[in-house]
Amino acid sequence: MSKKENKNKNRIIIVESPKKAREIQKFLGNEYTVKATVGHFKDLPEKEMGVDLNTFEPKFTIKSRNHKKILSEIKKLAKDGEVFIATDPDREGYAIGYFAYEELKKRAKSIKRVEFYEITKKHIKERLKDAIDFEKSNLGLFNAFLGRRVGDRIVGYILSPKASKEIGGRFSVGRVQSPAVRLIVEREEEIKNFKPQPYYVVSVNLMKGKEIIEAFYEKQRLESKVFAEEIIKNIKDEKFATVIDIRKKEVKQSPKPPFTTSVLQQTASSQFKFSPEKTMLLAQDLFENGLITYHRTDSVRMSEEAISGIRELIKALFGEEYLSSRVRVYKSKNTQADAHEGIRITNFIPWEEQEILLKEKGLSEDHKKLLYLIYQRSVASQMADAVYLRTTVLFDIKNYKFKTTGSIIKFLGYKKIYDIENKDKQVIIPDIKLGEKLEKVKENLAEKFTKPPSRYTEGSLVKKLEELGIGRPSTYATILKTIKERGYVKKEGNTLFPTEEAYHLIEYLNGKYNWVIDYNFTKEMEEFLDKVEENKKDWKEFVKELYERSTSGEVSKVSKKMKNYALDLAKKHGKNIDDILEDYEKLRDFIEKHKDTKPSEKQIQYAKALSEKTGLELSEEVLQDKDKIKKWINRAKKEAMKDYKLSEKQKAILIKHGQEKLLEDTPKALEWLDKFFKQRRRKRK
Repeated sequence: MSKKENKNKNRIIIVESPKKAREIQKFLGNEYTVKATVGHFKDLPEKEMGVDLNTFEPKFTIKSRNHKKILSEIKKLAKDGEVFIATDPDREGYAIGYFAYEELKKRAKSIKRVEFYEITKKHIKERLKDAIDFEKSNLGLFNAFLGRRVGDRIVGYILSPKASKEIGGRFSVGRVQSPAVRLIVEREEEIKNFKPQPYYVVSVNLMKGKEIIEAFYEKQRLESKVFAEEIIKNIKDEKFATVIDIRKKEVKQSPKPPFTTSVLQQTASSQFKFSPEKTMLLAQDLFENGLITYHRTDSVRMSEEAISGIRELIKALFGEEYLSSRVRVYKSKNTQADAHEGIRITNFIPWEEQEILLKEKGLSEDHKKLLYLIYQRSVASQMADAVYLRTTVLFDIKNYKFKTTGSIIKFLGYKKIYDIENKDKQVIIPDIKLGEKLEKVKENLAEKFTKPPSRYTEGSLVKKLEELGIGRPSTYATILKTIKERGYVKKEGNTLFPTEEAYHLIEYLNGKYNWVIDYNFTKEMEEFLDKVEENKKDWKEFVKELYERSTSGEVSKVSKKMKNYALDLAKKHGKNIDDILEDYEKLRDFIEKHKDTKPSEKQIQYAKALSEKTGLELSEEVLQDKDKIKKWINRAKKEAMKDYKLSEKQKAILIKHGQEKLLEDTPKALEWLDKFFKQRRRKRK
């Protein structure tokens, strides 16, 4: 063997997947030897706790004979060599890498950490140049892994036998899986207890030439049948409707950012009925074959190189007019997430060429579906807005106001490639003039009933878990898989139903270990692990709290905040709750039953004003729901911001304080000004 060959053979790259190892080996040839650990090669033992409950130190063991053999081969290759640990760039991947580092640190000449976010030749070679000493990499990732793995083991090993013994049967309790089961049980209870309420919709059919126009009474949802019948009675003999207002507004719709893990799972669930675990398996293959970026992420950011490549592709495919006039820069809610990128394509080539790559790599029709979804979303993210012309016509019939709305698309923009929702059907209103009288040919009174909330699908459950802060991109699919496999949830069609076991488990936990299924506590624990990852918290604190709660058997205590909120509700509803003020479960049930779900009048008026300003549709359903109206207002505010112009006074403050660069970026300028005035107010106090 030549010296050169010997040198190359002593440069080892370690990844977890054999498929990824083969792909990287193809790119690097004889420069490196690429070896796979085949997933986690170390874990806590299967048949014992594997954790010292005094120190919380875990005992990790080699998982199988095959893993022992693989590790032995890697050790031989690594002797006196340069090792590059390139396992996945998340907690689980880092943990595999850390265990490899521990096994090799006394044998290898050097060990470096490198993270691959896409499996392409250029990216891999660039990242290898930027590799850092493993000792300088973020150990917080491993500590967060320890907190999760050890904490989950303690909760499961202590509470599962207790639940099984006290309920009767075989039950498993999980720090994250049990709150997910509670969600499904509670939704089923909501549906069972739902009592449909009638409401009434009044509309008229008007004739324009040979076309029929349907116009609705200005308040589309009437709770009083008497009032609805009164309208019908009063307009019945009137033969015409007079046009008293015509409003035309150009409405722009912007593309969505690249996929995060949860949004990809939700979209694949609604479009293809893929389960989250299937989506993740397909995405793993696409990633390892170099077709998409790393698929476990909560980031929506795209690299400058990717943005440039996608913008060039848009020009080539559709022409300059379909390209967004400005580079769209997407930022994540969690700023830390932006260290990674969103899920996007890695090859900036037309779809026909992407299909050729899929065939070359021997991937399936389902891989093709998922890649096309990611391709569409990636390309659309840098395209121009879709532009609609929205026309609203107001009619008067005997002093009652009726309204009809039409919408036609003026410019497809990003919808040229990504319009999977297909919600924007065109409704064309014939040419109508102000003051014109249209013949009324019919009046309609429809009785309708409110509907219960829908059962969760796998996609909507992932969305709910993300909203509640339960789980992380790498765990959503596992949570769903676990609760199905353990018999707490059954899937019928695309819908999730709780089993009898689920009811028994949640009833038991509610009574004895309420903290396990408390959404806020689970969220706080996830946030604690995030701080461990940032090296701001100790993982053993996390484990200690779980251990103490698991062994105490105490039910949750009522906080002052919870008590005060319950008392306010009791006063509002004329209830006396003195006898349950110290009972956590009963007080929580009282709050759930009586909390406000309708928005305030102030919120409604604000939303209506924003609707007028932006042209965004404001449905009656949104106006009736506190949570929905909040989300709608946030979306409308972003829409309104597009046309906002800084005042001269605001510009002067920015210039005075050296923030001239923000003059061209209104949202950032307003954010800076908001912080500036808040600081001033604090100083005055």
